[in-house]
Amino acid sequence: MSAVWSNLEDLRSVVAEGPRGRRVLVTLMAEYWLEEGAMVPSGALVDLMAGMDVSPSGTRTLLSRLSREGRLTTVKDGRRTFYALSDKARRRLTEGFTVIRVFGTDHGPADPDWTTLLFSIPEDQRAVRQQLRKGLSWMWFAPLYDGAWITPRDHGQQAIALCQKLGVVSASLIRGRVSSAGTGFGNPVDAWDLDLARELYTSFTSILQDPLDRMRKGQLSPAESMRARTEVVNVFRGFPRFDPDLPLGLLADDWPRRAAREAFAELYDGVTEDAIDYVRSVVEQHSPAHVQDVSIRRL
Repeated sequence: MSAVWSNLEDLRSVVAEGPRGRRVLVTLMAEYWLEEGAMVPSGALVDLMAGMDVSPSGTRTLLSRLSREGRLTTVKDGRRTFYALSDKARRRLTEGFTVIRVFGTDHGPADPDWTTLLFSIPEDQRAVRQQLRKGLSWMWFAPLYDGAWITPRDHGQQAIALCQKLGVVSASLIRGRVSSAGTGFGNPVDAWDLDLARELYTSFTSILQDPLDRMRKGQLSPAESMRARTEVVNVFRGFPRFDPDLPLGLLADDWPRRAAREAFAELYDGVTEDAIDYVRSVVEQHSPAHVQDVSIRRL
């Protein structure tokens, strides 16, 4: 399986931002300790992260950093430390999983309403422009033109809120149909690099064939099941930045999003029972009383 993880990690480095260790730790918390009040002993997280090739010292550093940032809360019990998601982090991760649950299943109308944000930022405020662009990309916007960002999703209020937060005063929001006047560029889907998105989907589906075959034959160990579940969701959650569920009617007939979604869903749900059994067994070694805090999510 080492080649699979290596190939998947190469793909993750393209579709996801941020250090791998940090994303793995946040994913573990989101997958198994999302319920309010759920706590996990630090030793269990260290062991689980070791199975994901993150060193004990690296995990402890990440735990301290995420705690300082307010993403995790800590509880001391004698010499032992337990961690839980903060309320804010839990809300954001819940919203994120809602996106993952439906991504690739809603194909939308062929002629949708588009949300377009028009903005102008003075040249001497380049840092603000960069922050706005980064924030918009995470809301599934992409630049049709330099100061015109567009998405098929109704995310206008979030975009305006971001503008207000950053102090962008020259911004307008439009929601409706978009017609292209040009023949070379100007169609809303031109805002996305569809060649890159196709390549990412195709590579992802191909990489998953080996773990899928092994899962179907019952050859994945519980530890491998937990890792597979974590690795695939870390990659899959990044796809909306490259294709925000663009309407299939505007894309090629062989658009590979559906195949990628089906491969992800089969592996993610297929290893669920073995993955949670493994996580609970690791937690039990550190604190049997907290095994009950481990929960599971399904698509």
